[in-house]
Amino acid sequence: APVFAEARYSACLPENNAEGALVLTVRAWDADWGQNARVRYRLAEGRVRGAPLSSYVSVQAETG
Repeated sequence: APVFAEARYSACLPENNAEGALVLTVRAWDADWGQNARVRYRLAEGRVRGAPLSSYVSVQAETG
């Protein structure tokens, strides 16, 4: 299974960030080889004030 560099990640954001602003970077590694070592990132489903979390933030699947 992938191992994250940190056990927990958090970020404090100022209000009204510009669209596309970097919020947080996460890192994980997998000890497997080749294609099985590839790590992809995604947000867990959630809601913020009734709207999907994905309407507020996005994740670059390849880079975290």
